[in-house]
Order: sequence, then structure tokens, then C-alpha cells
Amino acid sequence: MVEFWKISEFAKELEKHSSTVSNWFSKLEEKQLHYVNRADEERIFDEFDLEIARVIKAKREENKSLDEIFQELDESYELRPFPVGGAVVDMSALRAELMEELAATAEQDRVKDAALRREVERALQEESLKEWSCLPKESRLKRGRLFLKVEDTEKRDRFVELYTDRRFEEKFREVMGERE
Repeated sequence: MVEFWKISEFAKELEKHSSTVSNWFSKLEEKQLHYVNRADEERIFDEFDLEIARVIKAKREENKSLDEIFQELDESYELRPFPVGGAVVDMSALRAELMEELAATAEQDRVKDAALRREVERALQEESLKEWSCLPKESRLKRGRLFLKVEDTEKRDRFVELYTDRRFEEKFREVMGERE
């Protein structure tokens, strides 16, 4: 999830004074090198801005001048261009777009989880039926009509259910490990 900060919280992330950080980005904008997004005319910093600020901070600690740092940034990063016509970010539209994206991602995750759960259950049912077939006949069969012996399906189904319940978490972790 993308994070956004106002200058005060942003400066805290960097452990620098807000006026220092604000000055860095003001100079970047004066030189037309990097644009900081805005909401209602207030700068809103994002993770990319944080990455740039960390580079500036590290280079300043090496006693490099801002001009040197800005030149290195311009050469090393694809900095954010200025919007055409001075466009302002519509935060409500951006928020709505992010919410839609989050909802879509959550739905995809639910579908993947359901499919994975079904896959694990199917594998456990197959395993349990193999285990069931290895049990002695006396455990699996019951008396049918006359002298016939038939499979005790209620007992088999209960065996499969208990086997699946006992081994589900272990099998789930195993399948997840294989996918990573």
C-alpha cells in the first residue's frame, strides 16, 4: 500500500527538521528537477520522495553540496516531472482509485485462498482414502443383507473428515512452501 506524508511526518521519517527537508524539495522544484505532489496546494510526500530524501540525507552527511547531490539525482533517477498546466492532484479521486484497487486485490486474494483451500482439501481426501483402504477389512466393512459385507460409508466419511481436519494446517503449509 502506498503511503503519503505531510512535511512534519515526512521529516520525522528522516529524523531531520521539517524546514531542512522542505528546503531540499523547494530547491529541487526551483531547479525544475523534481515535483512533489500536492493536495489542496499542500505538498504530499510519497515513498519515492522518501527514497530521494534518504539519498540527499546520506550525501549531505558526506558533506556534498546540494548542487552536487541534485546533479547526481538527475543522472541516477527518473525524477518526477512537473505536471502540464500546473495540475493539482485530486485526492478524492486518488483515494477512490486506491480503494478500488485494494478491493480488487482483496477479491483476488479471497479467490486464491479459496482455490488453495480446495486444493489442499482434495489432496487430503485422496490421502485419507488411501489410508482408509489400508485399514483391515473388519474396520472398513459392515454387515449388509444376508451374509454380504459392504463398506461402511458413514465410518469412511467420518475417517476422511477427521483425517482432513487433523492434517489441514500441516498440508496447507506444505503446499504454500512448494509455491514459494
